[in-house]
Amino acid sequence: MRLTLIRHGQSEANVQGLVTGLKTSDGLSAQGIEQMRCTAGLLQRAAFRAARLYTSDFRRAQQSAALAWPGATFTVDVRLGETDAGDVAGWPLAKFLAQWPHFYRDPAHCYPGGESHEALNQRVLSWLADVRAADDTDVLAVTHAGPITCLLQHALGIPMSAFPALLARNASLSIIEYASADDRGKVLAFSLLPEASLSALIRPAP
Repeated sequence: MRLTLIRHGQSEANVQGLVTGLKTSDGLSAQGIEQMRCTAGLLQRAAFRAARLYTSDFRRAQQSAALAWPGATFTVDVRLGETDAGDVAGWPLAKFLAQWPHFYRDPAHCYPGGESHEALNQRVLSWLADVRAADDTDVLAVTHAGPITCLLQHALGIPMSAFPALLARNASLSIIEYASADDRGKVLAFSLLPEASLSALIRPAP
């Protein structure tokens, strides 16, 4: 199975420097919309197809999915959502860090009223297990930096104590290939921006 991961385009929360932004109200910025149109162009040039398409329940991810592959039907899976930052999701990151300066030192720390990055990792790997059990050849997911980091660290054997070891850029592609049922995965690409030369990494339709 080849798993193509696309991080959503730049969001208004990214522009404002918020902790995570709110699930339903945080949409794409004008730049984020343009980023995703470029990603759509890459997918079209590569004649990319996938057996299944997924996105999270966050507005910015669903907007990105619609722009990346217009007219396609995406399965919404809440397990692909960004870490639930609870009461501080809409806070400026600087304000949050001023009150909880050591929060990111331990992935078991929970956001106030939210979840931990350990919990994020568990639900994302649960999604991966279900997808791999379906034995589809190619899967695409439009998701967030947190879930993509979890999947990449799992494939590379990087422990969650190092989270976030890798941060995908907005509208970028990361690709992991799984050769067998017990394979952790091989990272073929990380945080690649939609340029024409990248199309060779995308497996086209037969």
